[in-house]
Amino acid sequence: MKLISNILSKAALACVLISATACNDFLNEIPKGQKIPTTWEDYNAFMRNTYASYYETEQQLFLIGDYFRTPSALNNNELTRANYLYQEDVNRTLINNSDHFAYYSAYEMMFYWNLIAEEAMNSTNATDQQRHMLEAQAKVLRAMTYFYIVNYHADQYWSDTKDKLSVPLVLSASVEAPSPQATLQQVYDQMIADLTSAIPYLPDHGETIVHPTQAAGYGMLARVYLSMGNYTEARKAAEEALAINDSLYDWVKFYNDEKARIEDVEEWDPSTQVNPEVDNCENYIYHEASTNFWPGIKNLTLALSPERAARFEDGDIRLIGHWRHFINASGIEYYRGIYGNVPNYGGIRSAEMYYIKAECQARAGEWQDALETVNTVRRTRFLPEKYTALTAADQTEAINKIIDDKANEFVQTQVIFCDYRRLNKEGLYPRTLTKTIDGVTYTLKPDSHMWIMPYTIQVLNNPGNNPITQTVDM
Repeated sequence: MKLISNILSKAALACVLISATACNDFLNEIPKGQKIPTTWEDYNAFMRNTYASYYETEQQLFLIGDYFRTPSALNNNELTRANYLYQEDVNRTLINNSDHFAYYSAYEMMFYWNLIAEEAMNSTNATDQQRHMLEAQAKVLRAMTYFYIVNYHADQYWSDTKDKLSVPLVLSASVEAPSPQATLQQVYDQMIADLTSAIPYLPDHGETIVHPTQAAGYGMLARVYLSMGNYTEARKAAEEALAINDSLYDWVKFYNDEKARIEDVEEWDPSTQVNPEVDNCENYIYHEASTNFWPGIKNLTLALSPERAARFEDGDIRLIGHWRHFINASGIEYYRGIYGNVPNYGGIRSAEMYYIKAECQARAGEWQDALETVNTVRRTRFLPEKYTALTAADQTEAINKIIDDKANEFVQTQVIFCDYRRLNKEGLYPRTLTKTIDGVTYTLKPDSHMWIMPYTIQVLNNPGNNPITQTVDM
């Protein structure tokens, strides 16, 4: 059987067979101490598994300059070097021996969500309300996973690209289910269908931080519509989410409470866990991403380059509350994490809804109101004596300032990578990225093919039940 089917089979063996009371019926084929899920709680247990939702975003962060690497680290990985230095003449498909985790982890997650979506209504020991809620939560997680992978391995959705092939569309947990490579339109239609059908059955509060809430459903819908350039519907969904939860974490209070440690050089220990973001009041749903997933290095804070750090304003706690300038033994300068932190890299927060609403307001001509929407967030992010309200002379300046501030709010996440792709495809507010390393300036243009991460050779040679066509030339 092809590789993707093997992976799903292993997922079925490892995940469908879950710990339970020992079964002594020797005629039963279920291994002793394990059982096939049948109850509502059996399926819900999959959702509580925090390692089930993991987004591999490192290469995207290297591309947009949100993750600093030393020269020696670049020499150790050809793919990282190509993305980091914008080497457009390098064939990333041929040198990529490691980035298949983005693809396979996504479809392993898809197995979970498809299984629950298919079987939730048949689960025992539950009310109909619980069954509908479980099915709805699985659909939200499936939509989140598709959004992640389609914005990794496919072109940006737009009127002239919507019929392009993107990623396999798998809607069943069966390893024999077809997995046709769908168009962008088909994947986006599926995400919208999942979210709109799920929202009425989602709870106001999740059982855990990884259980989707109704705010998460609306928040994800806002993210999808924004990616499609449907700013009217994106604003509506963002406002629905904010109507449920518009809370903002008070980073000023956090800074003042932790000021002695933050400002004491001797206390800068990136291996020490100080995590105000897991139970953050902004969280609609919490997911990890990139290296924060792996046991043993979970507390590490990803480094920033001095060039990227310079894009933060003076007094911005989003920088000074997390990173400090550092020079290592080799004389290399970068911004090192002050403490171990695991932000909500892969989930959804209320702050994102403020920025989505603001951009949509500005595009509707309400750019003064849009700036005040963003300033509502900024007032909780800056030292009071350093805070200045965003102002603009016109709509274009307002939208660019909204996007730039959003990039600092969502540093080291896929959120801003997706925004840049959308803005580049639209063409009105494109982003040209530059990096200067050892006196050499590297440039990534808005129309570069590098904004799409290619499928690996492993994926192309082992596509599953249907062949996969590469989505980018190099």
